[in-house]
Amino acid sequence: MAIHPTAIVDSAAKIDTFAEIGPYCVIGPGVVIGPGTRVGPHTVIEGPTVIGENNRIGNHCSLGAPPQDLGYKDEPTRLVIGNSNFLGDYVQVSRGTTKTAAQTTTIGNHTFLMAYCHVGHDTTVGDHVIAANAVQLAGHVTVEERVVFGGLVAIHQFARVGRFAMVAGGSVTSMDIPPFCRVGGFGCPVYGLNAIGLKRNGFDRDQIKRLREAYKLLFRSGTPLEKALAAIESDYKDSPAAQHWVTFFRTTKRGVVRVRGDKDDAED
Repeated sequence: MAIHPTAIVDSAAKIDTFAEIGPYCVIGPGVVIGPGTRVGPHTVIEGPTVIGENNRIGNHCSLGAPPQDLGYKDEPTRLVIGNSNFLGDYVQVSRGTTKTAAQTTTIGNHTFLMAYCHVGHDTTVGDHVIAANAVQLAGHVTVEERVVFGGLVAIHQFARVGRFAMVAGGSVTSMDIPPFCRVGGFGCPVYGLNAIGLKRNGFDRDQIKRLREAYKLLFRSGTPLEKALAAIESDYKDSPAAQHWVTFFRTTKRGVVRVRGDKDDAED
């Protein structure tokens, strides 16, 4: 176990023998850190927090601090971080609140959060998410797997970001961002299918072709939403991705962005 002599580690914390704790860190009670995880200088981790294996945590991070929620009364809510994640300098991730059944903020595996990112209470971040500098996720946000955020993005509380979405830098939304799409700007209007991202993640030509057809029906045809969803549900049973659109739209609580931008490149 490599714990710098200037670090303060509570006796009730559980640090794996193969973890590393840098200079001037403060590790509180109820913190569990798995093997291969490295914690950079001046980082503060409060419990209950569980951090898995082979994570890289930068300098001056704040993990597992009490949620920034007026109703929080010092309850023992949790933060859970999976394996093989990167958290850059000054990243802040809050614990959950008692307003959800899980009472937990969750970060999955293989996620890359660059400097100054904020993950609010009760938020769930899926696997293989990339967030550039200063992405701000408010409380109760859900980010599905393999989402890519540009820098300085702000996501409103309770909003969802669908899998394989690409969100341009400087974007702001209070509504759900649909899966498999490129969005950007204030309100995050949809600018096209994220075809390049899909190719890079193993979608073949036929899968993308079918999804592009469903995209045109859902986002470009002017067909009423429920009619478009019913058509996709019926005619694109061979496309799990298109079916995910149906589920995503029908389970929204804040509404899903469907406005098309002026430079739609659905054919890329």
